[in-house]
Amino acid sequence: MSAAAKPASRGRPGQPPILAIVLAVLLPPVGVWIARGVGFSFWVSLVLTILAYVPGIIFSVVAVARPDLIARMRGR
Repeated sequence: MSAAAKPASRGRPGQPPILAIVLAVLLPPVGVWIARGVGFSFWVSLVLTILAYVPGIIFSVVAVARPDLIARMRGR
């Protein structure tokens, strides 16, 4: 793969983008979508945000900042 075809990485490897963390607080499902795409974490974040905003924020920040914890909860 040539250098021009590689996606530009911002920040340190393994760190979530600042935008995803900010959006995880303001619009929880959008922050998870930017950081991890549409998957298990996105749908859980969406449901929690619809049911109660604060648990949606907490889950989304954890899902964006520490994806390893979510993976361990799912048994992967």
